[in-house]
Amino acid sequence: MTQFITPIFLSNDTTDFRHLIQILSTTPGYNQNDNPNMLKATNDAQAIQSFLIGYQSSPLTYQNYMKELERLVLWCTHIQQLTISDLSHSDLNAYQQFLANPQPKEIWCGNKRAKCLKTGAVNPQWRVFSSPLSPISIKKIMSILECFFNYLVQTQYLKGNPLSVNKRRKKRTHAHTIERWLEKTEINAVLDALESYQSENPEDKFAAIRAKYIVHTLFYTGLRLSELCYHSMGHFKLIENQWYIKVIGKGEKPRNIVILDEYLDALMGFRKAIGCPSALPAFDDPLPLIPANDLKTPILNRRIDQILKWAFELGAKQFESMSIEKPDSALEYQHRASKLRKASAHWLRHSYGTYLVKSGCPIEKVKTLMGHADITTTMIYVHIAKEELHDSAKGLTLQE
Repeated sequence: MTQFITPIFLSNDTTDFRHLIQILSTTPGYNQNDNPNMLKATNDAQAIQSFLIGYQSSPLTYQNYMKELERLVLWCTHIQQLTISDLSHSDLNAYQQFLANPQPKEIWCGNKRAKCLKTGAVNPQWRVFSSPLSPISIKKIMSILECFFNYLVQTQYLKGNPLSVNKRRKKRTHAHTIERWLEKTEINAVLDALESYQSENPEDKFAAIRAKYIVHTLFYTGLRLSELCYHSMGHFKLIENQWYIKVIGKGEKPRNIVILDEYLDALMGFRKAIGCPSALPAFDDPLPLIPANDLKTPILNRRIDQILKWAFELGAKQFESMSIEKPDSALEYQHRASKLRKASAHWLRHSYGTYLVKSGCPIEKVKTLMGHADITTTMIYVHIAKEELHDSAKGLTLQE
């Protein structure tokens, strides 16, 4: 095995499949159909290319599917030494186990890095995974792969779907709960820390202002990180004197998210701070929802992750200071500090769902607002609503 794994696709939205063609064997696997197929594909690389190209009009889906197929092909090449049409059911079971514990870890896992250096050369610090994957993440990946293999069977490229046997062997699972969400106390500590940073570092106030706005946006809308990157201020809509943000989510499904007055205040504060001509978004406003320093370019997932890690670290340090000032509560504050250091954008989405349920919002409406396809996904937020539910009119708020 090489010292580091070389990526197949050098950008998230590439249409360059040359390296894929080079890395995959052109020898037909046992599962490749002997008869002509509807793709006119003669090898696995062409079949993968055909599958992905069908999703180019849906950028988020295209990127997610490309990422998972790249991971599968790299595992096939470096670990299993098979091509796609040679994969059996037992191979894919082995792949699921690998996702939960990629080994050798130093080659497969590491901090998130760009695939390419500024020189254009492949970055030797890039890794396929940032860490071993959770059962929920693995389940999502296998759903993507099942879609992929179904496509190859339906287009007569493969004889059968090596994952289809799983449908007959699915077991009833117990409802799971979430632990990775932030409480209001923790979110407000982050916002307070950013406010202090802004006061102490006026030369860097844009960073603090934007970070506060990102935290507010994620908490008050429950957007997925990918959704945050691919929308503009023009997606805010005023409908019968009520503000909404129209989101195109997973599977290109649209949904309208209610915009509450508290968030509207945060939005207007951000727009005023960056010099927008109007306090509220104009119709079809082109400004990215989360703009870069030039106020024209949207910032992408990786940069938002970095901004939030920085903001959460400021909040963690604030809790550590509080643990010194209030020794009687030191253990609580130290725990909250350690929690913030583990947090990510998705934790704020979980906070949104949790506090919607706690506020009394009917579970069906929570499902709609969060863009869930299945209500069982939404039910994970019910676990935390142990107190008597308040009148839903009180809505979502950061007020404690």
